[in-house]
Amino acid sequence: MKILEKHILKNFIIAFAFCITLLMVLGVIGDILGFLDDIFKKGIPLSSIFLFYLYFAPFAFVNMVPFACLLGAVFVFNDLSKNHEVTAIITSGISLWKVMKPVLLATFVLCLCTFIVNEKLVPGAMGKAGQIRQEKLERSGEEGKQVVENLTAYGEGNQMIFAREYYPETKKMEDVIIHKLDTDQATTKKINAKSAKWRDDGFWVGTDVIVFNLDSNGDFAWDPEVYKNKKLPIRESPGDFVNTQLDPKMMSYDQLKRYISILAVSSSPTSVRRLAVDLNYKLVFPFTAMITVLVGIPFSIATGRVNALLGMARGIFVAMLYLPVMAVCLAFGKRGILPPVLSVWLSIILFTFLGAYFVNKRS
Repeated sequence: MKILEKHILKNFIIAFAFCITLLMVLGVIGDILGFLDDIFKKGIPLSSIFLFYLYFAPFAFVNMVPFACLLGAVFVFNDLSKNHEVTAIITSGISLWKVMKPVLLATFVLCLCTFIVNEKLVPGAMGKAGQIRQEKLERSGEEGKQVVENLTAYGEGNQMIFAREYYPETKKMEDVIIHKLDTDQATTKKINAKSAKWRDDGFWVGTDVIVFNLDSNGDFAWDPEVYKNKKLPIRESPGDFVNTQLDPKMMSYDQLKRYISILAVSSSPTSVRRLAVDLNYKLVFPFTAMITVLVGIPFSIATGRVNALLGMARGIFVAMLYLPVMAVCLAFGKRGILPPVLSVWLSIILFTFLGAYFVNKRS
């Protein structure tokens, strides 16, 4: 059995490596073709293109792992089944679960790697990639957006900055909240300002500023300090905010959790609920590959060379149904039809039972 497991694991790793490389290369080629005219018209240097896709690689890897795992697993088991190897193995008394074990374990390890990359590398890398795309690749709309709503950024000095509205042209922010964080990411100081304006001598001045100092328990240490006008401890320039604004989809779990706590003070319950769904989904998304592999393998098993092609297509199709079902569940959660936690886990529970049922049936 160990020889068989090593054989299956080796083939799966080779197939996964080929699929993930192919998918990422095709994605890069497709994206480049989308702005190929701009490359020649604007004379975009190859170094900028290379750096952009270097920083974009972690995000592409995270999103392509489920598809690469599915294709690799379906290929391996379809290849075994078309010549009746799987049938012979099961007939000899070996459960399909045991045959799948090396693939499931390898997929689980890849899911853990996906989670780590998504948490540690993607937020910072995508921020740099977005800055390169805006400054070097697109170079359109020099003034940027007229209004940036719900701007959020991690600033220098380990602090999170939130503004309900930001006007790049006038260099002004409305309803500003600054959280000063310690090394454990706990808030030690909170600064509220009705507005903030950039001064030409290089700093932000807030109006109607209230400064709260917090103790280790998150309670107010003493009475707040109130100022009509006060220089704010924001080291970023207006251009920095345009380039580094955080997209909730690109945040880590801790960043998004902190973002929600800030929005809960000044934003609507609908916005907070939508972000709560995204927060829960961040814990689930890296393990999408486990679901697609679990569902795809039993449906892809078919004997005979002709049926093998149909089996491969069937396995991929059924496994891919997970994505629209998950999207519908997330939409229900964001609209308030389902609680945020249930909207994330419902499709996982359904497809886990579906995959387990058909694996047992094949066994």
